[in-house]
Amino acid sequence: MVHAPHILISCEVVARAVKEILERLADTVQRAVRDFRGDFGKKMGTGAYGVSTSAIDEVAERAVLEELEDVGENLNVLSEEKGLIDRGGELTLVLDPIDGTHNAERGLPVYSTSLAVGRDSMEGAMYGLVRDLVSGKTYYASKGGGAYLDGRRINVRKFDPKDTLFTIYIGENAHEDAYKLARKVRRVRNLGAASLDMCIVASGAADLYYLNSTVKYAELRVVDIAASALILREAGGEVVDLNRKRLDLPYDARQRSNLIAYGDAKALELVP
Repeated sequence: MVHAPHILISCEVVARAVKEILERLADTVQRAVRDFRGDFGKKMGTGAYGVSTSAIDEVAERAVLEELEDVGENLNVLSEEKGLIDRGGELTLVLDPIDGTHNAERGLPVYSTSLAVGRDSMEGAMYGLVRDLVSGKTYYASKGGGAYLDGRRINVRKFDPKDTLFTIYIGENAHEDAYKLARKVRRVRNLGAASLDMCIVASGAADLYYLNSTVKYAELRVVDIAASALILREAGGEVVDLNRKRLDLPYDARQRSNLIAYGDAKALELVP
């Protein structure tokens, strides 16, 4: 018991230091994107997992990796573009440099950077930050420490069946159940950036996010949702697969999953 206060202080100091690092990395990405004068959508080759890399993705990822060197932290990095970079650390930074790349390429102002720090899988995530690169809004959570939007504590919304707002993936690859669900709710949105879709559920702006793709490449990876899953869970919500099992993706960007991310569990009753 004598050492408990010192352990607590130590944990708080570590959490504050990690938050500052993640904010610094997000600031760096935001500046890099703001200052880039090239074509966001120019193809720069293929990333580590066979997905084409756009100029905006490369610019953002390079900015993070260079900033990490300046910071001097030996975090490993799992990134959408470079794959796993072993930097000799005990913890791994799970990075999606630009979530919502297609939005950015088309000039739609809805895209983010997503950063999580943890071990092994989504369950091992300890810290998560999502920065809306257009508005500058910052969502942040630490495991057991709650979720915040620009420093203000956030919580999921109590479900009201008369005022439902779901964010649902719809398009040529969407399962027919997505359209069935859309007809059950009052309002439907989809931001096209999974980290932001999940964060608006965490903040109470939406009740549920549903992604059910019929093709594997449109499903989500841990780099897409490691941070936002922690933020949503710390806000009182949950992320499950389509069988309603708590979702836990390993730190392997080759694995993908459909999902349901919800605030109040009563919202699940509407899902086919």
